Amino acid sequence: MELGELIKSKRKDLGLTQKDLADGICAQALISRIENGDVVPRKSILNKIEDRLLFERDELCNVDRESKREADITKVKKAIRKYLYKRDYETIELLLDHHRFSIESIRDVDDSAFFTWIEASLQHQLYKKHDQSLDLFQSIPLDKISDELSIEIINAIGIIYYQRNDYKQAIEIYEKGVKKINDSVNFQIRAKIMLNYALALEQDEKNKEALSYISSGIDLLVEHNSLYLLGDFHHTKGHLFHKLGNLSEAKYNFELSLTLFKLQSNNRFASFSQLALTEISNQLKK
Repeated sequence: MELGELIKSKRKDLGLTQKDLADGICAQALISRIENGDVVPRKSILNKIEDRLLFERDELCNVDRESKREADITKVKKAIRKYLYKRDYETIELLLDHHRFSIESIRDVDDSAFFTWIEASLQHQLYKKHDQSLDLFQSIPLDKISDELSIEIINAIGIIYYQRNDYKQAIEIYEKGVKKINDSVNFQIRAKIMLNYALALEQDEKNKEALSYISSGIDLLVEHNSLYLLGDFHHTKGHLFHKLGNLSEAKYNFELSLTLFKLQSNNRFASFSQLALTEISNQLKK
């Protein structure tokens, strides 16, 4: 509970008005602003409010300190997610170092899991210490954190196994994440693990199963009117149809992925789709 909410709740429990609480301490208007969360009073006033509301000494100060720490953690997490999207792991490491004290004092299980995930990702991405990264991931209690965060972490673990060409292990990991999918999970997180799961299935020659997840992922993104990973989905769908011998469907999906990658100025992946289109066009001519 926030400081202002705690003060308001205790005041009402004791049957006091804001005027009663303010009497001899401060202006009633200040109590109103404190309870609304607009201001935090200086310590001398906070101690007097503690006494009148029968709190332990410095209890409210500790609540305020904890609230500020939580706000700091929330701000850091938001910044890290921004740099994760850019794959700027060097900046993420600097953020972790700068906020180390706040991070080490975390008691919330989801927050603790989040920062362990980030530490593990740095070991993997920056230092190529894959075993150390997996050890950190395995220390996270996936059954005790939110489904959304659990899926993100499972996805990160699966990527390590995929990059090590251990596709069967990657599939096993991704399956755990896919089973956690529900409507409360952000659709982008759902789409990402569906795509990666399909890629691992394809490497294990389970092409039709992979295609079903790709199609479901495309439906999900269309439902949310989102271009997020849509080019990747259509590119993978084209690749799967190509492997299954359906050249016309493959060509159609590569054309879509090329258009999407160009819209997003993703020149690298646009070139991949263009190469695939050229190959299929030559095959169709024959």
